[in-house]
Amino acid sequence: MKKMQTAARFRSQLWSLKMPSLCHRSFAAISTYKAVIFDMYGVLIPSPVKLATVFEQQNSVPLGTLGKAIRTGGEVNAWKRFMRGEIGAEEFVEAFGRQCSEIAGSPVPIGSFLSNLTSGPMTRPLPVMMEAILCARSRGLKTAVLSNNFLQLNGDPFLPLDHSLFDVIVESCREGLSKPDPRIYHLCLNRLGVSAHEAVFLDDLKLNVEAAAQLGMHAIKVGDIAVSVKELEGVLGIPLSGFVPGPGSAPVATKLPMDQLTQYLRKALHLSDKADSVAVQQLNPSQSNSLYHLTTGGRHLLLRKQQKTSRAMETEYRLLKSLSGSGIPVPEIIDLCEDPSVLGAPFLLMEVCLGRMFSDPSLPGLTPGDRRALYQAMQHTLCQIHCLDPRAVGLEDYGEPVDYMGLQVQWWTQQYRDSETPPIPAMERLIQWLPLHLPKHQRSTLIHGSFRLENLVFHPEKPEVVAVMDWGRSRLGDPLTDLTFSCMAHCLPQDNPLLTGISDRGLVQLGIPTVEEVMGQYCSSMGLEEGVPDWNFYMAFHLFCLAASRQGESKSTIAGQTGSGRLAEQVADLAWDFATKEGFRIFNAMPRSPHAGTSPLKGQVAE
Repeated sequence: MKKMQTAARFRSQLWSLKMPSLCHRSFAAISTYKAVIFDMYGVLIPSPVKLATVFEQQNSVPLGTLGKAIRTGGEVNAWKRFMRGEIGAEEFVEAFGRQCSEIAGSPVPIGSFLSNLTSGPMTRPLPVMMEAILCARSRGLKTAVLSNNFLQLNGDPFLPLDHSLFDVIVESCREGLSKPDPRIYHLCLNRLGVSAHEAVFLDDLKLNVEAAAQLGMHAIKVGDIAVSVKELEGVLGIPLSGFVPGPGSAPVATKLPMDQLTQYLRKALHLSDKADSVAVQQLNPSQSNSLYHLTTGGRHLLLRKQQKTSRAMETEYRLLKSLSGSGIPVPEIIDLCEDPSVLGAPFLLMEVCLGRMFSDPSLPGLTPGDRRALYQAMQHTLCQIHCLDPRAVGLEDYGEPVDYMGLQVQWWTQQYRDSETPPIPAMERLIQWLPLHLPKHQRSTLIHGSFRLENLVFHPEKPEVVAVMDWGRSRLGDPLTDLTFSCMAHCLPQDNPLLTGISDRGLVQLGIPTVEEVMGQYCSSMGLEEGVPDWNFYMAFHLFCLAASRQGESKSTIAGQTGSGRLAEQVADLAWDFATKEGFRIFNAMPRSPHAGTSPLKGQVAE
């Protein structure tokens, strides 16, 4: 499950079309470096040090036994011979096992340790580093792996990486040399075609880092991955968190009819018949609404192809056109094509908004001050949306604002009933509780419907939102649904399978505003003197919706006995915690506006 979650998060970073930016400062000079060389263990994949410690604890082996065996015996010990490919896996298990057993004074099952070294977490590349590599390559830098590695039983090296991300891969087991031998560094540099002074080297072992530095490379000792990426970013003078697929990116095979698409784009964009060809990269092949990044004529475009009905696209097209020029940052819409002869289904075409996008609400790699500024910009943008007068942009009939929350509760209840498998007790209680506790005073404004960090594009350098994406759920309704949804991550842990949370990440240390601060900023800006007295209701409602949605995924399975069904029950229990005020224990007091009525935005809210 965690492997799937990591992959899903990484894919979401790719489709978001963010500029390789996380440029938290202006870089003073253009870097003269031409290549970045990465160690594998502890840099691109997890370090085996913790794995060795767990292995020793689970097998009653004295702590430090494996480390001591690796360090003793000089260049002819079993570990180093294994790394240089001088012995195979079977011989290594026997020799290294004997060495460890002598140190421990009892048998040590090295075979199982070797198995652990090539499975589980060790097969999962670290997303932060993978994204840094994509950004570096998009800026024309060469990349390489220089690893002390070994051959598996099948004779192949253990290399759980996408080989296409690297220009050169140098492994000790294939070369008969291992770090910190200077010769293997020179070998890697020669294959890259760069000098030592043109390369940056990253490794988690001090000895290897020192050897690279002595050769003239800029060497970075990797400890905390996010900190190391930040350091590399400063050395190279380019942003390394965020990625926009461009002309240098490897295209993904698509099934789009390119002749029809090319003809359409030339007409829609007023390009000549001799214009550049169209480069296409599909960004979310597993989703029903296929998303593509197009590059043609020097322009970057986003194309979203609808698989079913075009009604949602018609609504979003109308909205984006209406909001253009309103002051609310939205992507520039180009066209809604409903001609089936082009792609066989309706699609939206819009300009790519270059900037930063974040899928992790903890904003790794940023300073506390940067995090706070981005979250404040997020709330300012939400207030802009809620302060808009829908009549001023022709959206007075955009949905049904009357009794919005009551209708939403009814709709989601029906969604749950339609997909119900075994009844979930907490859901049954919520179905009774929610209609009885609807907010007495509901305002009506334009709402986004899915307002969260990952749907925002930030300026490449400034804490400023340049585009709000994904308006498919927007309408006229209760603005507090947007506000509470934007705070969902604050109330969930990091490993939550539905939405990545930050409740256990230490918000004060990270510099991220607490829920109380977010509420205070919003209430002050919107002139809400009474604060948000129905906070528990809105949180319970959102979690109720998530549980109903997750339950729908398990309907087709027998008795709902799937991860989706069990997860729906867990989310429903959390919703009921909020409904009964147990979830309210995360606050010290009801969030209220500290300076109600002092904001320049006050008075602009549509009644």
